[in-house]
Amino acid sequence: MLTQEYVNDILKNQCVNLRFHARGGQGGVTASNLCVEAFKGRGICQPKFGAERAGSPTESYVRLSFDYDLIRSNEQVYGPHFVSVLDPSLLAEVDVTAGMPQGGWLIVNTVMNQLEIQDLVKRKDLNIATIDATNIAMEILGRNITNTIILGALIRVSHLFSLEDLSDAIMRRFKGEIAAKNIAAIKQAIEETCLYEVNIELDFSKDTKVPWQQVELGLPGYKELDKAGVWYCDENVIKVGSDQVNTGSWGEWEMIWDKEKCTDCAQCWFICPDFAILREKGDDGLYHMAGIDVYHCKSCQNCLEICPVNAISKRSKQGPASCAVPEENGGN
Repeated sequence: MLTQEYVNDILKNQCVNLRFHARGGQGGVTASNLCVEAFKGRGICQPKFGAERAGSPTESYVRLSFDYDLIRSNEQVYGPHFVSVLDPSLLAEVDVTAGMPQGGWLIVNTVMNQLEIQDLVKRKDLNIATIDATNIAMEILGRNITNTIILGALIRVSHLFSLEDLSDAIMRRFKGEIAAKNIAAIKQAIEETCLYEVNIELDFSKDTKVPWQQVELGLPGYKELDKAGVWYCDENVIKVGSDQVNTGSWGEWEMIWDKEKCTDCAQCWFICPDFAILREKGDDGLYHMAGIDVYHCKSCQNCLEICPVNAISKRSKQGPASCAVPEENGGN
């Protein structure tokens, strides 16, 4: 486990890199901002955005050091020492551990244990911290915004800044009750974070960059598009877009349609931004509601809000939390 003294010594001559993986609207960029604001040294942060919309994968980067010259870079973080994942579904969609050196810390908002996470990311040389941030957010904040809560887990493992430092940053960013609730959520996260260590020393000098890649000559570049940001497309050119992207993994709720209550008013069909409301043509020649396409429904809840007869409800996809599973080489 890292100590305050060791981390402070590293920060004198090294740059500590962090990367946040989130979905649009979950506050990943704000999390990176708060890291810099809470840090008692030099820091820089920046986001990476493609064709973002609510629920699409995003990344944000942080560089921290006591040496001003080491953080004078606006490039993305390629070799993060700490990676925070705000939405567990990203583990199966994005290579969240790309560039991480052995002994780095992977912090995940999840109810899975570390063995399940290791299977998903296909690495067993990383320390893992898990926190049921979604449950804490819903309980204290009343909405699934987990960015400040994941920072509580980061405090627990990194010693880059203290609870008091982060609280001060939050009070500068937010006001009154909102700030107080976020601080309470962070305190709970620090207590409830589960840790699993692999006993591999983290090399803070590791900061790799992937080779520069160019699109082949003669191509318009479409093969390099982020599929999650592409909606309408010409299927004769390349099969990307909504039918290829599991946007149903983006939300934390499962939307449930009640056939008995439904009156076929079609208001949900008109308002759905992802065309996830299913209709079928009946023997009468008219279209009737047929259910919800769970592969594409990202649980924006527009259908639930607009339904006049309460024929649509929701339930959480996330079950009870599972703390780290001990193995012979340790875990706590």
